[in-house]
Amino acid sequence: DNKLYVWEGMNDEPLFKFSEHQAAVKAIAWSPHQRGILASGGGTADRRIKIWNTITGLKINDVDTGSQVCNLAWSKNSNELVSTHGYSRNQIVIWKYNTMQQIASLTGHTYRVLYLAMSPDGQTIVTGAGDETLRFWNVFEKNKNDTGPSSVLLDAFMQLR
Repeated sequence: DNKLYVWEGMNDEPLFKFSEHQAAVKAIAWSPHQRGILASGGGTADRRIKIWNTITGLKINDVDTGSQVCNLAWSKNSNELVSTHGYSRNQIVIWKYNTMQQIASLTGHTYRVLYLAMSPDGQTIVTGAGDETLRFWNVFEKNKNDTGPSSVLLDAFMQLR
């Protein structure tokens, strides 16, 4: 139904119903940097990333990506959003939040990029596509404040290889 619903707790009715996408909502991602900020991406007939404030119920940004949005993830180290795309571009795009200015476009997949995951240290993304390939992209700088066990374990693992 091309809608995005935001529910609060155990209420019977959604807190907000966002109905501005013109195609199925294919991806959503919460910002780790600002409370209540949610990104959503629409399919082939929509091609848009919309940024919502789920505290006020307002749309705060909207950008036409030029192709279907397949997945979204926020960088944990910087205030940037990663989107993956299908027809017709089959690419990965990094956006600067809150202007939604395109910072980088990563190409290499030959079919739509359906899957996206971030490494524990926040430096690397891995993408999977319909072309049956996984690609690793080292796109973000290391968070200088991250000295937790996950980064230590990852560093130890990397030294084994």
